[in-house]
Amino acid sequence: MSTLKGPVRFRFRQPDSDVDVMIQGDAGWVQALREDLGLSDVGWIQPMATTGHSVQVSQSGEEIVEDGEMTDEDSPVILQSDTISSLPGPPPDPSRIPVVRRVIGDMDLDAEMEKLGIGHPRSPTAEELSDLISEMDEPEPIMSQVSTDPIAEAWLQRLMRVAVRKFGVTALPLEVIDSAACEQLERSGMELELWLEGMWRLGKLVKVHGGGSYGYGPSPRWLEAD
Repeated sequence: MSTLKGPVRFRFRQPDSDVDVMIQGDAGWVQALREDLGLSDVGWIQPMATTGHSVQVSQSGEEIVEDGEMTDEDSPVILQSDTISSLPGPPPDPSRIPVVRRVIGDMDLDAEMEKLGIGHPRSPTAEELSDLISEMDEPEPIMSQVSTDPIAEAWLQRLMRVAVRKFGVTALPLEVIDSAACEQLERSGMELELWLEGMWRLGKLVKVHGGGSYGYGPSPRWLEAD
């Protein structure tokens, strides 16, 4: 039995099944790939030279050393160790990847968001909120949680849902809440502020400080509760 080293070429042909495989590269790599492909007992191996001795594998698995020159006929499948990074599939073609260059900081985020149909968040006015909730029917009282005023809390929940889902804001200034929904909440001024403070202490609202004023926003769990 002959052991080859260095660059070799493996060839297996089966014309009846339209199979023609050629593997060339380092002898160890070629042998390992033959085993992975299940071709250990077929084909022949030849050193990478114009002429030389080749090792042919018989049906019984015995390697036979032969002298001669191998002729490349037709168009075999060629696997080469220095050109293949992974199997199966063709090697990547960098020339087919489009090149996109953009100066850092040059993108207009507002314009790109508009192309995608994403509106820019903005704080709603009290008039806008008042018009929206005035068109709604009276909500069902909050029954699933402890509440000092189930109907007022249900109205406040609706107001906060409109602010979050329609305008994309997470909190409203105290004066906006007062102007937009004092009628539905049945409280205003200091009374409203104390009631909202109690809701915050219960974990139903979050308090947001901004400069010299502050506002209130909904806790996610409370906002989705019925």
